[in-house]
Amino acid sequence: MNRNYLKHEFLITARSRRTIPFVFFIAVLLFCFCLILWPYANTKEAFNKKETEEYLTYLGDQQKLWRSIGNTGIVFEWISVNYYRQDGHPVYAANARNYELFSGMLKSFEDRDFARLLNLRTFYLLHNPDEYLEDRYLFQTVPFPSKDRKHAYYQTMMKYEDYHNKDYPVTFGLMYEKTGLQTLQNFLQNYGVYFLLFCVIYFSSDILARDRKHQAVLQGLPLSWYRQLNLKSLSAFLYSMAFIISFIVVGVLAMTIQFGFGYFDLNVPIMIQQKTFTPDDYSVISLGSYLGKTLVIIPLLVILFVRLNIVLSLIFKNEWIVLFTSSLLLFSERLYFSRSTKELFGMDISLFPQTYFDFGKIIDGEKNFLLNTETITYAKGILVILITYLVIEVMLYIVSLIINKRRFYLAN
Repeated sequence: MNRNYLKHEFLITARSRRTIPFVFFIAVLLFCFCLILWPYANTKEAFNKKETEEYLTYLGDQQKLWRSIGNTGIVFEWISVNYYRQDGHPVYAANARNYELFSGMLKSFEDRDFARLLNLRTFYLLHNPDEYLEDRYLFQTVPFPSKDRKHAYYQTMMKYEDYHNKDYPVTFGLMYEKTGLQTLQNFLQNYGVYFLLFCVIYFSSDILARDRKHQAVLQGLPLSWYRQLNLKSLSAFLYSMAFIISFIVVGVLAMTIQFGFGYFDLNVPIMIQQKTFTPDDYSVISLGSYLGKTLVIIPLLVILFVRLNIVLSLIFKNEWIVLFTSSLLLFSERLYFSRSTKELFGMDISLFPQTYFDFGKIIDGEKNFLLNTETITYAKGILVILITYLVIEVMLYIVSLIINKRRFYLAN
């Protein structure tokens, strides 16, 4: 009976008129992201051929001007108003070096020689950190732009150093993080877990409310009310996990076909402390470890929200109210989040479960960096989520005793 009921619930969810259009919509979004958006997404490190050509033209005109006036272009800059000290650099020589460097980058990009392009770009950034640190368009809307620019610079240099140290061929996909595994990493680091959990909430929001349309049949099932709730939860959990696995596999496969699979031993920069705001505050973990530590938490978050939806369904008896309430709890952190929020109701922010729903930002220390704290850790995240799950289980048991099967189905 248990097996047949579980199968029955699973198939109802899979064949639901709510589920099929939603899955189709998600599939369209996935293919649009993998085939259109992400392959052509521009980041700070994206090579812009047009801008490079315009910059080379500008440098060429500047060099002609300097030669026409017979001046090497020594520019003096005052270092201190208290001393007669000056510092300068030969603009003509600097322009000549940049012209050769950017010409080499352009030629490498056109020839698809990304190993040489990586060498030239790394050399340029190593000697010109202001490309990040003084870019006023980078992170211009955040509260701490200087801090974020420095953070991005260190992360970029650590990634490029790792590409140099590995023996793997440098391809477009590897350099610009578009391989299958790197795309999955970026997805999980940028609110991907939120997206997957919202899908779980949608799938499980009606697993109880839909039965109220078939009261005569279901009230006579030879199953206890609590076991029936457990089997419904298990069916929703299994369907949600099947969806998440399929989503990840199809997405990684789509990116692999275009840019390659990637490598599990690539380094992912992580922030281990915030003391000096130098490279000493950083370390690395392998890409495989990052993905494993993130993905292993997803089943726990899935069952947590499935059980939460059961509790809300017993209370509200309406799938749309359940969907709204559960989604509000999922995204509740966004209601109070700020870069200076370290406490909520007088308690450390690391003690609240919503801090860990976006688990992709926990492992690499990004959540600590954003909140300017060091109290949010991987181990604490697992503990807080487990405690939250146990609290929800106790709530479900109590609510199921108060709102029994007869009371649930006969309520108006």
